[in-house]
Amino acid sequence: MAKDNKENIVDTTKPSSGRIYDYILGGNHNFEVDRQAADYLLSQMPFLTKICLLQRWTLRDIGVELTQRRGYDVIIDFASGLPTSDHIHPNVPKGTTVIYSDFDPVVVEYARDILQNTPDVYFFEADAREPEELLNRPEVLKILGDRRKVGFVLWGVPVFLRDEEMSHSLRVLYDWAAPGSCLALNAQGVGIDPNNPLVVELFETYAKFGQPGYHRTLEKFIGLCGDWRLDDKGFISLLNWHGFDQSELGQEEVSIWGPLGPGFGAYLTK
Repeated sequence: MAKDNKENIVDTTKPSSGRIYDYILGGNHNFEVDRQAADYLLSQMPFLTKICLLQRWTLRDIGVELTQRRGYDVIIDFASGLPTSDHIHPNVPKGTTVIYSDFDPVVVEYARDILQNTPDVYFFEADAREPEELLNRPEVLKILGDRRKVGFVLWGVPVFLRDEEMSHSLRVLYDWAAPGSCLALNAQGVGIDPNNPLVVELFETYAKFGQPGYHRTLEKFIGLCGDWRLDDKGFISLLNWHGFDQSELGQEEVSIWGPLGPGFGAYLTK
């Protein structure tokens, strides 16, 4: 689809967090308004490039963990962003069904261009706040058949969900999935200093283009998980998740995120 056609299906005067993320990671599936917003954020917080890379690298780890180590042959990912070569599907065994989704219609169209006819990989327009819409969609049910023991991924979006939205999404996923299913969950922003001027600026900037962020403690995140059970490792720092250590963080980053880095991740099971 031509870029002009993509611009007709969305208000391109407003930045999108997914397209900002793409630009920061060096992609070209974004608009000028996204680049301007990203450049402003980077001028204030140049370490965001490192944070975005860390978030994307963890997705590769998740693909390997869910399939090669835990044995799932279906992965359903919400708020996926663009499925470039460092996303989940290139890092799973042949024959694994990967269902991506995003609420931004431009991201969805670009994603389908990227994937072309990649076997067993699908991309749908859907909102992580209402996962039941995707899970009960006829096309998705046809793809899955009777498979309900799946690996879910809710990674890049929790910081943008209100408490009630998070609770609803996790409850829907739990109720829909078969016993033995797994959820990879990113507790974004845990440990962050909400009073740090750079953090205030970051949250205010996202709020200006309609995507406000929400700070939570780790205890709050755990309380929103409902019946999902943490595995024996619990929530771990994303630095440790990907095999880094605290030396990877600069002094400014430690002052903002704390000594354990930008957020935590966990595998939860039913």
